[in-house]
Amino acid sequence: MDDRAAAPIRIDDPKKTVTSPDGADNLLATGTLAHDGVTPLTDTSDWQKALDIVVSSCVVLRITQNRAFDTEAATSSYATGFVVDEDLGIILTNRHVVSPGPTTCEAVFLNREELPVRPLYYDPVHDFGFLAFDPTQLQFMKSGNIALDPAAARVGLEVRVVGNDSGEKLSILSGTLARLDRDAPMYSRQGYNDFNTFYLQAASGTKGGSSGSPVIDSRGRAVGLNAGGKNKASSAYYLPLHRVVRALGILQEHLRTKGVGSWSARCIPRGDLLATFSFKGFEEVRRLGLQRDTEALVRGADIKIAKGSGAEQRTGMLVVDSVLPGGPAQGRVQPGDALVRLNGAVLTTFLPLEEALDAAVGGSVKLDIERAGVPMQLDIEVQDLHDVTPSEFLEMAGGIFHSLSYQQARNMTMATGAVYVAESGFMLDRALVPKQALVVSVDHKETPTLRDLCRVVAGLRPASCVSLQYCTFAKRRSPVTVVVHVDWQWHGPPKLWHRVDSQGTWEWTAEFAPGVQPALLEQPPPPAPAQPPAAEPAEDIPLPEPAATALDGAVDADLGTTEFEIRLRSCLVEVGVGLPVVALPDGVYSTMFKGAGVILHLTDSYGLVLTDRNTVMVASGEITLDFIAFPCEVEGKVRFLHPLHNWALVSFQTSDLTPEARRVVRAAQMSEIEVQRGDNVWLVGLAEGHTIVRRQSTVITSTMAVAVQPPSVPRFRAVHEEVIKLDQTFGSSTSGVLTDGQARVMALWGSYSEQRRGEELEWMAGCPSRSFAPWVRTLAAALDGAPPGAAVPAAALQVAVLNAELRGLGLAKAAQQGLPADWVTKLTLLDPHRRQVLQVRSCLAGSSASEQLQAGDMLLAVSGTPVSSFPALDSLLEDLTAAAAALGAPLPNGVLDTAQADGGQEEAGTKRGRQSPPEGQPPHKRNCGWDGAPLPPPNGIPNPAPQEQQPDSAARKLEDAHVRADAETGAQTGANSRQGAGGGQAAVALTICRAGQLREVCLRLETEAGLGTTHLVHFAGAQFQDSHRAVRELGYLPPQGGVFISRWHHGSPAHRYGLFGLHWLTEMDGQPIPDMEALVRVASALKDETFVRCVLVELHSAKMKVLSVKTDLRYWPCWELKMDPATAKWRRTVLTTPQAFARSSCGGGLAVPKDAAKTET
Repeated sequence: MDDRAAAPIRIDDPKKTVTSPDGADNLLATGTLAHDGVTPLTDTSDWQKALDIVVSSCVVLRITQNRAFDTEAATSSYATGFVVDEDLGIILTNRHVVSPGPTTCEAVFLNREELPVRPLYYDPVHDFGFLAFDPTQLQFMKSGNIALDPAAARVGLEVRVVGNDSGEKLSILSGTLARLDRDAPMYSRQGYNDFNTFYLQAASGTKGGSSGSPVIDSRGRAVGLNAGGKNKASSAYYLPLHRVVRALGILQEHLRTKGVGSWSARCIPRGDLLATFSFKGFEEVRRLGLQRDTEALVRGADIKIAKGSGAEQRTGMLVVDSVLPGGPAQGRVQPGDALVRLNGAVLTTFLPLEEALDAAVGGSVKLDIERAGVPMQLDIEVQDLHDVTPSEFLEMAGGIFHSLSYQQARNMTMATGAVYVAESGFMLDRALVPKQALVVSVDHKETPTLRDLCRVVAGLRPASCVSLQYCTFAKRRSPVTVVVHVDWQWHGPPKLWHRVDSQGTWEWTAEFAPGVQPALLEQPPPPAPAQPPAAEPAEDIPLPEPAATALDGAVDADLGTTEFEIRLRSCLVEVGVGLPVVALPDGVYSTMFKGAGVILHLTDSYGLVLTDRNTVMVASGEITLDFIAFPCEVEGKVRFLHPLHNWALVSFQTSDLTPEARRVVRAAQMSEIEVQRGDNVWLVGLAEGHTIVRRQSTVITSTMAVAVQPPSVPRFRAVHEEVIKLDQTFGSSTSGVLTDGQARVMALWGSYSEQRRGEELEWMAGCPSRSFAPWVRTLAAALDGAPPGAAVPAAALQVAVLNAELRGLGLAKAAQQGLPADWVTKLTLLDPHRRQVLQVRSCLAGSSASEQLQAGDMLLAVSGTPVSSFPALDSLLEDLTAAAAALGAPLPNGVLDTAQADGGQEEAGTKRGRQSPPEGQPPHKRNCGWDGAPLPPPNGIPNPAPQEQQPDSAARKLEDAHVRADAETGAQTGANSRQGAGGGQAAVALTICRAGQLREVCLRLETEAGLGTTHLVHFAGAQFQDSHRAVRELGYLPPQGGVFISRWHHGSPAHRYGLFGLHWLTEMDGQPIPDMEALVRVASALKDETFVRCVLVELHSAKMKVLSVKTDLRYWPCWELKMDPATAKWRRTVLTTPQAFARSSCGGGLAVPKDAAKTET
């Protein structure tokens, strides 16, 4: 049967999804064996005896492929194997199970004993391989031994397939051999495929987990090796065992005579012409030009054919199907050539062809072929298959590079040996270089081989930019050139791994170029070119004024030359964010983001760029700022992430700008006028190609409350935020700013992300300047006042929060829920436009609000001041924070220098750069400009009269709140003896309405860090962090504490044992893990290849579960990432110590990797 017209074909292994060449839909192997329609076992004594022996010899294999390599991705799965030599401990299974890359594996025997196994050998072409275990470690049972008998295979033979059911238990399926000469199945166009062999076919219905199962007859002999099947049919495909028997014999002889210490895959000679043959019937070969005399010669030749090889009857010949470029057969044979003789003997099947090629490695063979009826004689060298099978790879910034293998070269008809990208990693991902690409050159130096790439990489400097040229299989004749940012800080320096067959492991070294050391991370970057003095910045280039024109709709401002357009161009930047997969905290759902930003502060030393938090979501990763004023790209550093609102501040060094860019780059002015409904504003955005587009739009509303529902994976979402909506926009893909006619920034036009019905949606809205302008001034003042490299005051990076999520509730609905009538009137007069009350939707876990507030409570006043809007609440909390700073009260989650209270402290009410309100006016005035001047009331409705208040009213209200808090807890009153609510922390008094009753409650005045998560720990391939705000917003934290698992990596122990994300780790080996420091202490002391008992708590259900995780410090060491808030730089530290590699259960003594404990910046 032709695969190209057949149903999809699969490899019988979990996570292995494959397809037929016609592109039919794939069906994912589920990892279970089908039981429907299975023929019951024949109740005979022969079968019973055979199965008793076979079942005890079969094992469940738990395979973890630690790195993407060649045709295989990093993954963890189940499979089957069976013992073929109980004395030497040899297990036979499939090649795609053993995997060509780094693999760790355990075998579970019938009595549930688990032993570590190590790879011994996998065939370069055919789908079989061997694993080894220590027989002396099998304590409670004696393993059986299954004999291999390929000659017993015949059409009509009843067989049984003994495999595992998704790794849980053995299952037995029956079948009948229908064909012995089926073509090798094609699993994938760009994956592993067997060739140059026949396959056996039967209808046994095997599925995932049964890869490597023995196909036995009634005497318990293995006649085939289960390999794959069709997804939409019950057909299964078995590998004949003739070549397996040969390889096993060589392996056994070597281990018995020379031991495992000198073992290498090259001990089993494997030769090939780097050409693929297919078996075709005489009628088809005749149509290709075969002469009748030649056909008669072949049909009448006395050919010795091995039994079970699928060619007992001579019905066809071998025909060349494809020839690999660069191979020994290139230019000698062509597709369509019929193979008549090999070394003088007539040949019609694959088995004698392979026997002859294996025996001639390093030499040559003589071929008699017939091409379109013309006989030809050729002498062709035999290629050693081990030379075209990669045995080393370069791991660089999370990417995997190795020589192009015979398998992939054959798939794409290319020469072997080129540098193949098995995994792109962070550096290449940022440059959009795909997996399965071929690297042509780096830094203008050609890299034809992996060793050439190593030499070039060894000379690269961190933080530099180099060119990289690559091509893909589909466009191999059109190389693409990109710029790659050299970055070692997230994954550590590059490592060259090489396979050690005698140990079944891979070892790495950082000294991968002869005589050349990789550039150390601690080396300073190359000195920046000298810059001209910046005392007097150059003026803008004068441009002629064009004639005034009316703007209708979107206008490309890049072609304009007005002062308005020049100002816009000088301050806009494109912000690009790249996140490595090892630094994706806080539920970030992608690794690449791009959006618009605007420069709001610029000095001779640095600049501050404002952008939205859907572009800069977290503090990790690499940020590039591409200036619109002049082609120039510089590095950015995250300086502030507002924990509630959708904006972030990124800094850059002015000295990084080119002299030309410094002449034209300017900071935008911020408007001090609040946007009102009905205002006409300019919407300015960045389109593709750095094109500035703008249009005049009318404000529909300036007070729309953002209501983003929590996504399935907790991540940042804007809360307590009122945004601006316009009548005309540029859609959901163009972000920018809102300005007045003088190009002054009135709002950030940013991207908001939310999840609806499982889909990610984005929409645009304006964040008014009142939200970010005070913070820009505060951060600028902190940076201006600090010497270069000095720490930014921690208090400047804290945001006062109530730690309760509120929503606006209409006063009519509030009255129905019990809000007193006098408060309905009071709040109506307070804000005639909104006419709402703030109602508690939920409280953050572990906060003071969770102790005092309940869902449904209506917030009426803060420290005696009525409040009904989110801007008013933010302003009041900031004023109270400033008052607490003046009194020297410590704030939770924040670091406040109480020495500031002695002098030099700004007055209450001037926090975040706001000007103090005049006497007689409250600290919060909604309709006020930044200069304190009242603005026209909305809709002509007068504002309620302000309450009389002294300038220090915020501080006095804070004192009153402390007194009430002290009274409630029975502690002494007085500012100097507070031991009440908050344990000496600042408190705030709230007036709430609960079930129709007014109440006064006191909350600790809390703050949230303005940089998000700044500490990550990687253990066993899982990423740990503190419970970020989005997690706490769900309202639950384990009472015993714990660290949050935010993600895990494929092919890691976390993948293998189920240490998945959205869980808290609360205990390891009986030691509590309440915080990150405890995790670092416990995890860094663990030994390699030891089981660790972990107690987890699930995020959504709070269900506790216990599992064991086996450490694998060779491939998955323990390490951490920490951010220095002062410099916004991250530091990578390997926590695994050399002592952790003291033992190995696989035997053969592990070599300690160099620099096992190292700090990298």
